[in-house]
Formats: sequence, structure tokens, C-alpha cells
Amino acid sequence: MAAAPPSLVAAARIAQGAYRMPALGLAVIAAALAGFSRGYAAIGAAMIYIPLVTLAYDARTAVVTIFLVDLIPALPLIWKAAPRCDRRALAWMALGAVALTPIGVALLLIADATQMELVIGLMLMAAASSMLLRQNLRLRAAPLMSIGAGAVSGLAGGVCGIFGPPAMIYLLGRRVDARDARADTNVFLSGQGILLGLTYLLYGMYTRRDLELSLLLMPVYGLAMWYGATMFARTSEAAYRRAILALVWAMAAFFIARSVVAIAA
Repeated sequence: MAAAPPSLVAAARIAQGAYRMPALGLAVIAAALAGFSRGYAAIGAAMIYIPLVTLAYDARTAVVTIFLVDLIPALPLIWKAAPRCDRRALAWMALGAVALTPIGVALLLIADATQMELVIGLMLMAAASSMLLRQNLRLRAAPLMSIGAGAVSGLAGGVCGIFGPPAMIYLLGRRVDARDARADTNVFLSGQGILLGLTYLLYGMYTRRDLELSLLLMPVYGLAMWYGATMFARTSEAAYRRAILALVWAMAAFFIARSVVAIAA
């Protein structure tokens, strides 16, 4: 007899009580909101998904499943973005990310990352505030700047699974067309996600429950991503740029507030 599809196995486990329904409902909401953000803004998916899924399950489940849930639905975004991305800048950014991502994951596993998250939040808030207040601010598209942006992104991704904001700050700061910046970010984040997923594999962080939960959430995430991409096509460049910077600022405020509360507790 042929084996049942993995999605049916996961559904059966839910029926048997293997997942708590309130927790699963929260994870579904997280997947829908995160998918929309990924499709529209290219960033923000992990920022939305990880805190909510951490509440439902735990931090390790959250950072592992966001990679698995995004893996297949992101392929159409990469296909469209690849022809217009800045390959030279992304190559330098990838170099920095490869160097720092494993260090970030190691910190996630062996150290209290609260203080690191506070530092990352303060850096992001300063950068986003500068770009919102100084509309003519321009970052140099130099190899050293690209490596630095990729390194900060890799470290942040390893520590808390959220590596989009540092990359987007740099890519938007070059003052290229917003659609080009979004294309660069989509390609970079997808490559970074693969690197992060391989690092998780190296550290033996995957479980059967992670795979089953990801299979359940993936259709919700993919549909919301498609809708977000449709909304992006109707948005002006100026409105998109303001929305992204405001989103990054909100992310930074969340990081700072969460870190301060954790340190004070």
C-alpha cells in the first residue's frame, strides 16, 4: 500500500491531538501575515512570524519553520527578481553573510542573545530614522559597504532569524529604483535563507514536528504572499519606500522593547 502524503499525515496528527489547536491557529495567522509582508515588502515576514510562533510553540520551532515555510513559495519571487538584481553587490553581501551567519546561530544555541538583539534594534532604528528624516541620504555602493551590510544581516539572522532589515536599509539607501531594491532584497533573502537552513541542518535542529507544521502552514503562507505581490504592483515607488522604512523602524522598536523587558525581568 502506498504511503499517505505528508500533509495528510500531519492533518491526522492534528486530529489525534498532536498539535494544540489554539497554538496552531496562532501559527496560521502568523503565516498569513508573514506571507503578505514577504510578497509586498520582501522583508518583515520573519519579524511577524517568529514572535507569534514563539508564543504558540517555542523560539527554536519558530526560526526553523520560517525557513521551511518560505522555501517553496518564494521560488516565483526569485524567478522574477533574478533578471533585474545587482549581482555584484549581492555577491559582496553574500560574502559577509556567509562569514557571520554561523556565528549568529551559535549564539542562538549557546548564549543569551537578548543584548545582541538590543544592539541590532538600536542600529536599525538609527539607520531607518536617518533615512526617514534625511530624504537625500545616500549610501555608497562600495564592496566594503556591501560586505558590512551582509555581515550584519547574517549575524541578525543567525541570532533571531530576522535578517531582512539590515539588507533592505543598505539596498534602499543606494537610491536605486524601489523595484530594483525589492528584487535585490528578494534574491539576497532567499540565498540567506538557504544558508541559514543549511546551518540549522549542520546543528541538527530539524525535527519531524517542524516538517509537519511547515507543510500545514505553507499553503496559507504562499497564498498570502501572492496577494502581497499583487498589492505591490499597485503601489507607487515613493509610497513603497516610506512603507518599508516605517516597517523597519517598527521592527527596530519591537526588538528594543522586547530586549529591554527581558533584561529588566
